[in-house]
Amino acid sequence: MTETPQNSSTVPSKILHVYTPFSARRRTPGTAPYSQRQKNRKLTAPSNESFESVEIFDYSGLLKKTWRLYSLSPLYNFKVNAQSFKKYARSLDASLTEDKCSFASSNGGSERSSFTVYKGLKFNADDPEAVQIQVTEKRNGGGSTIVLNALMFCVDIGDHPVPAAHKAHFTYYPVIMITGNKLRSNVVLNWLERHFDCHTSPLTFSNNDLRWILACCSTRDAGHKAAPVLLQYSLQNVCEGIKTIDCRFESTFCRELWQRIQNTSLSALTTLKEDDVETFVGALESHLEYTMHIVFSKLTLSEVGTPIAYVSSQGKIKIRNYFCNPHACCSQGPGVKYTVETMCGFK
Repeated sequence: MTETPQNSSTVPSKILHVYTPFSARRRTPGTAPYSQRQKNRKLTAPSNESFESVEIFDYSGLLKKTWRLYSLSPLYNFKVNAQSFKKYARSLDASLTEDKCSFASSNGGSERSSFTVYKGLKFNADDPEAVQIQVTEKRNGGGSTIVLNALMFCVDIGDHPVPAAHKAHFTYYPVIMITGNKLRSNVVLNWLERHFDCHTSPLTFSNNDLRWILACCSTRDAGHKAAPVLLQYSLQNVCEGIKTIDCRFESTFCRELWQRIQNTSLSALTTLKEDDVETFVGALESHLEYTMHIVFSKLTLSEVGTPIAYVSSQGKIKIRNYFCNPHACCSQGPGVKYTVETMCGFK
């Protein structure tokens, strides 16, 4: 997901990679408070009594793929049943075929879509089941290949945007994530807007969003050989010739730093507060500033990599490992802009 900077005609473009080893805890300097942010977020974990009754779902289809996130308004007259799914598939097939941008391969392959329920992504008991849209390409030589996957699912965003008197006519999936060809993705999104009177728009992550994701996901245990934690800072319009700075920490360093600051593990917390995030991320940036003499707290995060997921400010996410809770938390911000902290176990 990391983009390679384009060469400049005057100064060669560079990406600076810095490895920061474990070091003693330093006092965290104060950072500017977040504006228009939730002050805390609840973290949930199943108790020992109820853990055995939790149904186990297979999320392997979500792993190691780059997903693009979009917000989705309520779908009018969308039905979650086998008969409706067959009708939707035929309609989407026609849109894929009739679209001027043909996706048929040189060997004359044809494309077919399917709609299925994706179990295990309901946030609340009254939420509709998540729906997966899959497009496969059948080749003349035999066999088929999945060329697009889309997943519509519910998240915890509070109030339903549709009045109670009209809820029966609408199905609300606040987020749809898609992996596949961009042109095919546009066909699917346009088809949804045309047939269910809804609106889609790309989701993006702000600097504050990425700081929350960093604090939540980088301190969770993802195994002994967990991937390192990556902080990528954007230098666009800041330093000519250098577009990004990548800094890496060992995941064990982040977990131990959290325990030093909080005197507890993240999994033991019931509420994650803004001060916790500010202190933890500020400590990481303080270490980088001491090592590199660059004021990272004044820069903007563009990408964050954790043992659980890799997240870009452009609204892309790649889930690296199995996660303790598949739910996503979506909070509505200024201008109806959604902030998504995916796969971190929020409620």
